[in-house]
Amino acid sequence: MSDTAPRPAPQDRHEDEPIGTTNLRLVRIRLALALLAVAIIPVAVILPVFRYASDDGRHRQETTADAVAMASRLSRILEEDGRSLVAGATAADAMSSKGPVALSTAFRSELAALADDPHVAAVAAADVAARSLFASPAATRIAPDRVRSLIALPVGSLLAVPSEDPSTTVTIGTPIAPGGGKPVGAVTLTVPLGVATQGGAAVDGRAIALLAADGHVVASEATGSGSLIGGRLLDVATEIGSGSETTVAVPLLAAGFEGWSLAVSDPVVVTAVPLPAVGLLAGLSVLLVVLATWMARQVLAPAVRLEESRRRLGDLYETARDAARLDSLTGLGNHRAFQEELDRQVESAKRYHLPLALLLLDLDEFKPVNDNLGHAVGDDLLIEMGELIRSVKRTPDTGFRTGGDEFALVLPHTDADGAEEVGRRLLSRCLEDRSTGHYRRPISFSGGVTAYPAGGTSRVQLYAQADAALYRSKRAGRTTISRFDADRDRELIDEHMRAELRSRLAAVIEGRKLTAVYQAIYHLGANRMLGVEGLVRPGVGSGFNGAGGLFEAAHVTGQIVELDRAALDVVTGGLGALPPEMLLSINLSPRSFESEDFSAAALLRILARHAIDPNRVIVELTEREQITDIDRVHAAVEACRAAGMRIAADDVGAGNAGLRLLSQIQFDVVKIDLSLVQANARREPVTSVVSSLVDLASRWGALTIAEGIETAGQLEAVRNLGVDAAQGFLLGRPGTIAEAIAQDVPPASVARTVDFAAAVETRRRLARAAG
Repeated sequence: MSDTAPRPAPQDRHEDEPIGTTNLRLVRIRLALALLAVAIIPVAVILPVFRYASDDGRHRQETTADAVAMASRLSRILEEDGRSLVAGATAADAMSSKGPVALSTAFRSELAALADDPHVAAVAAADVAARSLFASPAATRIAPDRVRSLIALPVGSLLAVPSEDPSTTVTIGTPIAPGGGKPVGAVTLTVPLGVATQGGAAVDGRAIALLAADGHVVASEATGSGSLIGGRLLDVATEIGSGSETTVAVPLLAAGFEGWSLAVSDPVVVTAVPLPAVGLLAGLSVLLVVLATWMARQVLAPAVRLEESRRRLGDLYETARDAARLDSLTGLGNHRAFQEELDRQVESAKRYHLPLALLLLDLDEFKPVNDNLGHAVGDDLLIEMGELIRSVKRTPDTGFRTGGDEFALVLPHTDADGAEEVGRRLLSRCLEDRSTGHYRRPISFSGGVTAYPAGGTSRVQLYAQADAALYRSKRAGRTTISRFDADRDRELIDEHMRAELRSRLAAVIEGRKLTAVYQAIYHLGANRMLGVEGLVRPGVGSGFNGAGGLFEAAHVTGQIVELDRAALDVVTGGLGALPPEMLLSINLSPRSFESEDFSAAALLRILARHAIDPNRVIVELTEREQITDIDRVHAAVEACRAAGMRIAADDVGAGNAGLRLLSQIQFDVVKIDLSLVQANARREPVTSVVSSLVDLASRWGALTIAEGIETAGQLEAVRNLGVDAAQGFLLGRPGTIAEAIAQDVPPASVARTVDFAAAVETRRRLARAAG
C-alpha cells in the first residue's frame, strides 16, 4: 500500500492480525509440551537404571571395607570405655553401712573424666533405688528397671542396654560393687553411633545401624546430605536383615556385645547391569517417541493446512480491502476511504483536543480536456494530480480522489491557515510547466478549506463546509483557495447536510440495517393480551441513534415510502412465533398512501409474502406532516379495510397530530399519545381531553389504546377513564416476538387474546343503539 493509501478505520484494525496464527501457535505449544513429557518419562526411567548399573563389584567391596573399619572402630571404643567403666565400678569407694549410698570423690572424678572423653556422650550413676548418684550434663536419669537389670549382672561384667526406640547412641552399663562385693548401684555410659564413621569416607545417602543379637535395631544414623535417596535408604537400614544386597553387616567384637553387629547400607551398590531390561526400556522409549512424533504430525497437518488457507484468505481479504479503499487510477484513497479516515481523524482530534483541517479540490475545465483531448489524456491528468498531491503533502496527511475530478486532503494537527498554505503550494506546483510526468501542461483547480474545532465538529459538517467554500471558489473565478465563511456559505450547508442524510438513510434501507421489535398490547376490560405492535430500530453502525431520528430523516429527504416499505418487510418477516389468533399492529405514514409508488395492494403483497392474514392486522397512521392528498389517503384506507384490516389513528393528542385525520377518516382504533397518558391523566384538563377521545371512539364503535403506560397510577387512571387497551414499559418492553407474547399484564396470571372483530362489532352496536 502506498504512503497515501487510507489508513483503516479503528474498528478494522483487528483485521490486520494474521488469521488463525494464535490458535495454531497454541496447538503447537501444547503438542510440544506433550511430546516433551512423553520423552522425559522413558528417560527418567532409564537414567536411574544406568546410574545404578554404572558401578560394579568394586563399589560393594569398598562398602564392605568401610563397614569393617567402622565396626572395628566402634568395637574398640566400646571395649576401652567399657574396661574403664568396669574398673572404676569395682574399685569404687561408695560404701556406707548406714544411710544412703554416696560415691567417693575419687570415683566421681573418674566418672567425670569418662564424661569428658570426646567419644562419650553421657555418664550416669544411680543406687539400687534408682536415685541419681552422678550425672554428666547430657545424661538422663537411669530407669529403675535398667538399674535392676544391671545390679543382677555378675560383678565386673558389662551389659549393652538396648533402647526402646532406635536412637543415634549406644548405652553400656555395669553394677557398682566396691571391692568386688555386693552391688550397691549401677553406672551407665553412652557412646554416639557417629563415632564409628569419624575419619572414614562419607557417602551421600549412606546409613549405618547397630543391631542387637535378636536383630532389634538399637541405633541408626544417616550420613551425607540426607537427600531423598538417603532418606529412603535410611528406611532400608532400619530393616536390616531383609537380605538387601545394598547392606553389609559386620559383627562387633567388644565385650558385652556378643552377637551384635554394625550394618552399613549404600544407596548405589548394584553388582550387575540388567542389560535386557535396559534394552527393552530403550526400545520402548524410541517407539514411544516415534509414535508421539507421528501423532503430532497427524494432528498438526490439518491445522497447518487450515492456517495456510486462512493466511491465503487473509491475504486475499487484505488485497480486496485495499482495493476497495483505493482509487485504481491515482493510487489515492477513494470516497469510502475518505469518509472512514475523516471520521477517524475527527474522533482523534476530539479525544486529544488537536486541530484538524480538510481541503477539498475540484479540477477546473476537466470536461473540456476529456472532450477535446480524449479520456486517455484525462486519465493522465488525474494520475498527474495524484502524483502532485503525494509530492506536496506531509507524512501524516492523507490524499483521496473522492469523485471524477474531485480530490481531498485530510490534514491532522493543522488549522485552516496551514491547510490554505498546503493548498496554495499544491496550486503553484500544478500551474507550473513540468518537463516530466503523465500530464505536463498546467493544471488548475479550485479549493475549499475548513477546520476543526473552529468550523465543524463532525465529518458531515466539515465536508459540507469545505464543499461550500469550494463552490464559492468556483463562483469567484476558479484557480483559488477559499476558506469557509459561515455568513456567506450558510445557504449551501443545508443542502449538503440533506444529501448526506439521504446517503446514510439509503445505506440503511438497501443494506437492511433494521431490526424488528415487538411490544405487547393488553385489553384492560378482559385483562388479556390483544396483540403486539411491530416496531423497527436502526441497526448498529447505521449512523442513527433511534427510530425517531430515522423516520424524521426519511421525511426530510423524501424517502419515507422506501423506509416504510423496508420497515413493513422487517416487521412482518419476524412473526414466526406469533400465535395465529393474535393481532399485529403496524405503523405507516399517510405520505406512503399519497405516493404513487405505494398502495393498499402493495401492503397486501407484503402481508401475503409472509403469510399474514389481513384480518389480524391493524394499520396505524401517524400524521407527521400536513397531508396534501386526503382523497388518495382515504381511498387507500378504505381498500385496506375492505381487505379485512383495521385502521388506527396513532399518536392522537401529540400536538395537532392525528386531529386532522380524526376529522376526515373514521378509525377502528384510536391510540392516545403517551404525552397525555404521562401528563397525569387524573387531573384536568388532561382528564377532559382523554375523556373526549374515549367518547369520540365510543360513538364510532372504535377501541381506544393508551400508549406509554409506565406506572401503576397511569394504568389505573386510564382504566377509570374507560380506555379499552394499553401498552407501555409497565406492561412489557419492546423485545423479540417470543419475549412479547410471554409477558403478562398485572394482575392477570395467564395471557389470552381478545376477539378484536367481535369487540369492534359490539362497540358499534352500542353506538348505533345509543344514536
